[in-house]
Amino acid sequence: MKRLAYSSYVAQGGDWGSPVSGAMARLAPQGLLGIHINLPAVVPPVVAAVLAAGGPAPQRLSTEERAAFNALSAAAKMGNRSYATMMGTRPQTIGYAISDSPAGLAAWTLGHPGFTHWTYDSSDPEKSPDEVLDDITLYWLTNSAASSARIYWEYGGGRSPVLAAGEKTSKIALPVAITVFPGESYQAPETWARRAYRNLS
Repeated sequence: MKRLAYSSYVAQGGDWGSPVSGAMARLAPQGLLGIHINLPAVVPPVVAAVLAAGGPAPQRLSTEERAAFNALSAAAKMGNRSYATMMGTRPQTIGYAISDSPAGLAAWTLGHPGFTHWTYDSSDPEKSPDEVLDDITLYWLTNSAASSARIYWEYGGGRSPVLAAGEKTSKIALPVAITVFPGESYQAPETWARRAYRNLS
């Protein structure tokens, strides 16, 4: 940031930008005042273990915590992280396939849980058909589908970036702000967020 003539700055990230911003906060480079993230790493280790085993919700969860657990559990049971497992273990394999055919790329992209809720018609308040095609076309024209899959492998075999222990949130001392948007894959409970980030603003 010094090369850009900034003596102080903040980092903001959502989706993959969230673990990147978290890593920056752990490093705490000179001038970084804090981070703002969405899709935060707040899932406690005990809850993460139950989710990984496919077990029932732990006892004594608040209503908000239980809703988050149920959303994460339902997503796991529906295979919503299957794409991450594939890209986390064999990114090049899927990369060849989705770089070879625009129809294959579209099918793979539209199978991602973040895309599956789109209706592909003008009634969808979030994405028009043209915007959906724009997203797919961007990957196709830049031939970046394979390289975009590799981050899952580089990150650690497709592990979820929402786990507090995996993201070492306890090592972040800088101020952290979180925004929880309605369309996120889970609604991060404030109680989990305060447990995960000791300097939550």
